Amino acid sequence: MISVGIIGEGKMGTNLFYYLLEMDLKLTLICSPEADEDRIRNQLKKKLNRSAEAGIIDEDRVKKILQSVRISKKIEDISSCDLIIESITEDAEIKKKLFLQLDRFASPECILTSNSSSIIPSRLVPAEQRRSLMAGLHFFYPVALKNIVEIIRMPETSQGTLGKIGAFLKTIHRDPILLDESNSFILNRIYLEFQNEGFLLVNAKEATISRVDRIVRDHFFPQGIFEFFDSVGLDVMLASIKNYTMDDPGRARYQPLILHLEKLVSEEKLGNKTGTGFYQGGVNDEPGDHNGDEALILKLRESYATAFRKFSASSGIPPAALKLLMDEYFGCDSPFII
Repeated sequence: MISVGIIGEGKMGTNLFYYLLEMDLKLTLICSPEADEDRIRNQLKKKLNRSAEAGIIDEDRVKKILQSVRISKKIEDISSCDLIIESITEDAEIKKKLFLQLDRFASPECILTSNSSSIIPSRLVPAEQRRSLMAGLHFFYPVALKNIVEIIRMPETSQGTLGKIGAFLKTIHRDPILLDESNSFILNRIYLEFQNEGFLLVNAKEATISRVDRIVRDHFFPQGIFEFFDSVGLDVMLASIKNYTMDDPGRARYQPLILHLEKLVSEEKLGNKTGTGFYQGGVNDEPGDHNGDEALILKLRESYATAFRKFSASSGIPPAALKLLMDEYFGCDSPFII
């Protein structure tokens, strides 16, 4: 039985932990020093008991899961893990410090991965001897409903490491996309081009926030651009966009969005979690006049098409296959660009 360690009890770490409970694995959840271990354990027991009462699992399965799970604040408790998935805050410096600890306590054969959605694994390597055993392993939220997982390989990531990660993903019924670092986080970055175009339209006063979001919901995706920003958190979005564009020669085109996000974050307007962000306490629909929508739709469509074609060409993923990945990412029939 493979032993998997998850680092982080936040939204994504917990979601991944609960998904992996359903698999035949030994699980270790390493929490932050501030976490309430007893509360986390009690929540797990309540969840399992509810499943048993509903007839989803039996009592023997409950006992087996509880015997195969460890919840701890001690980083050294990952020493027996075959695979570790880091899922903490999207901050490269904090992650680097964590990986230094993981290198100290993990076995020499343990594979170290990061569930980061924007930081490439090369930035997190704790020691030269770990390079062949490291990769990005980017799950999408919610894990149970998103079949795709991005494997981000470094030049030094060994074929043996990729083979073991692939076997693990097959065991847990997820479909991998293998990407190099230059095409990392491909789905998020295609969407970022589209998001940035939406912001530039607002910044140039060609449209309001609510108008852009209405057009996006009517013609592209289930959720508006600025609704998405607020739901994820503007601090998280700011950190991610900075990471995505760090080495982009065209970084200047994102600067207006970055500056605006920095302003909102400095004012503690972080989106839904603070009650104010791009929207003030909720989404405002904009009915009214739709004159001029076609020009806005065209600009948004072209930004999406440009990004789609660029990443299809650079990654080698055929357009039809990339379209299916974007469908899964958005949970809808996404635009098809050839």
